[in-house]
Amino acid sequence: MTLYSVKMRSSKEDSHISGTESIVKESDLEKAINLLVKRALSHSKGSADFINIKVEELKQQDIEMIKPLEVTTIDVEDYKQGLNSVELVLGKLGIDNEKASKILKLLMDIKDMRGAILLDINTMERLEYDKNRGIRATYMDFESSKLDHLSKEKVYSAHFIEALALATKVINCPYIIGEVCYSDDPDYTAGYVASKEYGYIRFPYLKKLGDTNGGRIFLYDSSIDDLDKCIDYIENKKILIKDDIIFNENIPYEKFINLK
Repeated sequence: MTLYSVKMRSSKEDSHISGTESIVKESDLEKAINLLVKRALSHSKGSADFINIKVEELKQQDIEMIKPLEVTTIDVEDYKQGLNSVELVLGKLGIDNEKASKILKLLMDIKDMRGAILLDINTMERLEYDKNRGIRATYMDFESSKLDHLSKEKVYSAHFIEALALATKVINCPYIIGEVCYSDDPDYTAGYVASKEYGYIRFPYLKKLGDTNGGRIFLYDSSIDDLDKCIDYIENKKILIKDDIIFNENIPYEKFINLK
């Protein structure tokens, strides 16, 4: 079976609007492209005046199959509880309070980045070669790509599916210890912290409704240093993710902050 990578990025007046991708069978190519164009023209950040679509055939032997991260939702009531919870998770990953606060400030200041910040957790240095572009995680999707998520008509499932696929790939990289993210979509307030130890921890609120800032930070451990291999994996390794997602029981915020 021949598979294709389909990528879309769009902008309006040179400002980034949206970017996404999927891995689909040849028979689904036309549908995937149509959905991506529709998404670029009907985004909550505005209708794009520039749309780039890239289609690339993938070789089966180059694709690695991996398991998805387990998903846990922390039932926070607002973005303040959400941000506090992120700091707690970063602490569990061995990141001290001062560094965790810097990571959150950096996250909240991200605007109009096409890719992610790559941050050395030891020196707190940004490692992207191009600070405007960032590091772009590409070539990942679930095994049976669900094309309905490309339209984002079902807002929760669309953001969730895409974010879980991306986080699963990035966390599978041996040089990355975690990822912190919330969407730049003004209508979507959720975000997450992903890690090998704790999986995909989701928070319904990490920002105020209407906030157009947003992005992601990949937390790089320079003590197992190989920057070029890390970037190559994130940007070029072809990944398919098994469909069997495990959802853990939701945890109330008050219980979560008291967990050891």
